[in-house]
Amino acid sequence: MKAELIKKEGNVVDFKLTIDNDKFEAAINKAYNKNKGRFNIAGFRKGKAPRKIIENNYGKGVFYEDAIDIVFPEEYPKAIDELGLLPIDRPSIDVEEISKDNGLVLLVKVEVRPEFELGQYKGIEVEKVVYTVSDEDVDAKLKQLQEKASRLVESDKEI
Repeated sequence: MKAELIKKEGNVVDFKLTIDNDKFEAAINKAYNKNKGRFNIAGFRKGKAPRKIIENNYGKGVFYEDAIDIVFPEEYPKAIDELGLLPIDRPSIDVEEISKDNGLVLLVKVEVRPEFELGQYKGIEVEKVVYTVSDEDVDAKLKQLQEKASRLVESDKEI
């Protein structure tokens, strides 16, 4: 496994995660064993077809998605530790390359904890604001609220 930092913009980090071909092949075998019962191949009982036959009928990448789901959770924390990142969100991954030479190469994009420098905050003095409210101000505000909430109702009764 090799992790290489590509770009860091603000809180978003892009890095390339390269997983060895041996580990990826082992993950493909696990995916094959997990899913082989789903494939119906003529001449074989359900779940008994060899991996090569399934790949010939359904395509070479039939097990890739499940293999990535198996190997990525194992390798991602190691890559995060190696790069010294502090992620705060789930990563988004794109497959760049799958080959016998390079193995599995993924482009990973993840949001990380923001970095900032704390300024000088000790010793700052702030003036205390003192509010003075008189009884007349309170009475005026209460009268204003009463006028606002009141309504005029016409009555047929004489007083």
